Amino acid sequence: MVDTGVRRYYLRYCFNRFMVTQLPLHCAWVEATMARINPLDKEKFEEAQAQARKRPSVFSFSGLTRLHRLAGLILILQLLIWTVTGIYFSWMGREALNAEQYLHRVPPAQLSISEPYIIPMRQLHHLGDVYEINVRMRDDLPQFQVTYASQRDTRYEDGRLGADGLYQAWFDGGTGQRWNTGAVQAQRIAVNSYLGSGMFNGIYDVRLSRDLPQWAGPGFRIEFADRLKTRIYVDQQSGDLVAHRNRWSPVTEWMYKLHFMDYSGQRNFNNLLIISAAVFSVWFCITGILMLIRIWRQGGFVARPGLKYNASLFERLKSRLLGVSKKN
Repeated sequence: MVDTGVRRYYLRYCFNRFMVTQLPLHCAWVEATMARINPLDKEKFEEAQAQARKRPSVFSFSGLTRLHRLAGLILILQLLIWTVTGIYFSWMGREALNAEQYLHRVPPAQLSISEPYIIPMRQLHHLGDVYEINVRMRDDLPQFQVTYASQRDTRYEDGRLGADGLYQAWFDGGTGQRWNTGAVQAQRIAVNSYLGSGMFNGIYDVRLSRDLPQWAGPGFRIEFADRLKTRIYVDQQSGDLVAHRNRWSPVTEWMYKLHFMDYSGQRNFNNLLIISAAVFSVWFCITGILMLIRIWRQGGFVARPGLKYNASLFERLKSRLLGVSKKN
């Protein structure tokens, strides 16, 4: 009478031996398990266990495969972010994204030819190399917009640096002095650009604003009591209407940060992080193609008898076909 424990041990040993000999698992952990079952093969168990614990080199193909899988997890997360932010942009629309639901675009006023303008020649001489002078009306007052290249130390420069590397300064065409927008004038500019039904809710001096990270300031924030909590920003140096913002603007700013991968808030889609992500994606595609080529050469897609992994498959198929033909 065979003991139940001995029978169970023998069946377990036979099953694991069958799995190793009949199926091409080639797994170090399976070899370690087999060696653990067989107490006479202790050296094989220790060798298989050490091989299983050994981490593959990063420069080997198995290490490359592991990096490819980790890269896939990172890229799928960023693809999910792009998908969610893209759906948000499509759902909100351009007008809501720019908080322009209550924006009224005031047409530029016509210049008066009869009124004399005072050109600030002395101040223009101290600016540097002047490239362009534009005359426009701002709140029914003439204004000179001067574009120049500064020759002074930038720490003492009063003008505002533009994206093209040139500075801009604004002068009052009636007095020839530097333009300076007052609070009453800023409120008037904001009210003229507002189409909503909300009441005026206050005006505040601002230097920098989270609503407009790309705006250098200083200026004014004019608030209105409407359902969107509209905020209008007016620049102090130029008197320009900077932008409208509302209760959805912080969410929109974060969506732009996530979509452009520019967490400074400048909405620059040529930043270093997104360029690195593009190079990383190209590397991910190249390693994926190399893995597909290797799987194809090993017979993962086409069953070819010349490959060692398919030899046993074709032998069994051949024997079955011969058996069927003999019966017929």
